[in-house]
Amino acid sequence: MPKAELTYPEWVQEYRTQGTTVKKKGDAYYLYKRTSKRVPGKKYPQPVDTYIGIITPEGVIRTGKKKVSLTDVEVWEYGYSNAMIQLCPEDWKKALGKDWEDVLNIIIVQESQESYLRRSGKIKGPDDVKYQIAAQKASLSRRFFLKYKTELRELEILKSIYLLVMKPETVVSRILPEQKALLEKLGITLGGV
Repeated sequence: MPKAELTYPEWVQEYRTQGTTVKKKGDAYYLYKRTSKRVPGKKYPQPVDTYIGIITPEGVIRTGKKKVSLTDVEVWEYGYSNAMIQLCPEDWKKALGKDWEDVLNIIIVQESQESYLRRSGKIKGPDDVKYQIAAQKASLSRRFFLKYKTELRELEILKSIYLLVMKPETVVSRILPEQKALLEKLGITLGGV
């Protein structure tokens, strides 16, 4: 039986190892990792290709970019919520005792409907605490101004800093120069997600 003719140049052929596949697009050759997965309703496993890089006569140029499935991304407001938590004055916390965190979380999610605090699903409602939320927000605003010489409403520009959850990774979105200036002025760090 005659041997099948090579369909790719020899410099491409050497990268066609077990578990990989080559695809030609135009005059370029691309290397992919080949796996398979079971799909309900299909008789056989279906191939899954993961891009590795472009094949050149000098070798494979691997991509430095990580591909992420955007269908599984969660986007949550992060800058405002995190700033409120970090800056919450100690004297306000002390006045509320052990309930301060629940009251603060209620205030935050009322002000920021998409707050990352909602991810846990454990935020109490205003009826679940013994405090009047509007009065506590006014008290927090006064104490915040006394401590930081900044109005709470000035933090609203931080509402467009998002937490992007792309399992297994979680990243913070781009921070604009005016947001960065406010974060630095108030000594807020947005790491440690």
